[in-house]
Amino acid sequence: MRILFIIMLLTVTVNFGQVDYEEPEIEIFLIDSYITPEKPHKFKLTFFTSDSCKSKVLIADDYELVISDDFTEDHRSEIDFTDFEFDSLYVPFYLTVENEEGTIVQSELYEVMLPSGTIVSKDGGSSLFTMCCVGGVIFGLPSPTYIYADGENYFGLSKEIPLFNYYSGGYNYPNFYFSLEYSYIFNSSSEHFLRLGGKKIFQIDALEYIAPGLNVFTDFNGFNGISPELSIGWFKVYNVFTVYSRYRYNIKPSGGNPDFHEISIGLYSTFFSINL
Repeated sequence: MRILFIIMLLTVTVNFGQVDYEEPEIEIFLIDSYITPEKPHKFKLTFFTSDSCKSKVLIADDYELVISDDFTEDHRSEIDFTDFEFDSLYVPFYLTVENEEGTIVQSELYEVMLPSGTIVSKDGGSSLFTMCCVGGVIFGLPSPTYIYADGENYFGLSKEIPLFNYYSGGYNYPNFYFSLEYSYIFNSSSEHFLRLGGKKIFQIDALEYIAPGLNVFTDFNGFNGISPELSIGWFKVYNVFTVYSRYRYNIKPSGGNPDFHEISIGLYSTFFSINL
């Protein structure tokens, strides 16, 4: 009860502390931002503002372009990326808006993902081949996994490979993806597991994403079942990989083997998968 009371007291205190918070004079609501996978690659951008504004976009600190030259609340643009050069798979951009009173507001930092074949080094440094090799090595690192089964603790390694990504609009993260995963559990009666499953990604403001999923699995020796799971994407590394943690519950519907729990940490990327 004391803990519950303290939590309630802190919540009330935080709420009172936020009374004097001032909303920005102009709010920017990003609706959609993605680069078309087909050539010529075009950056499609849609956002709204809480006031009638003119607007610009600053891409990778190098390209500043006008979005709306007239005062409006609805801002849309389609930018041809054919002659643009970038040195990263993820391209940062800011939105800048100005209302009729002359108030200027800059948005938070956003990112948009390039189709992998368009990466070009601007400074003559790392080539696309080198970047792909380094990315492949990092991507190939297995995920350490803790397993609790039948009252016993185990350690394992697993590697998930996203196979197909489905995008319903934006290209920062897929809306849904299918993956193949291999796991090895040390000192267990069932050491090898292969999984095939799908994950649904929900992007959230506080973190990168949350992703519930469902897999089917086999140990190649009669232990077959399903495994619901939940992943949390915490932060990005090198603007390409997302560090995530995952909880998974493995069930054999027909019985005969104990259900078991898994907690793992890994890196997620769409770098080598196919976009649909």
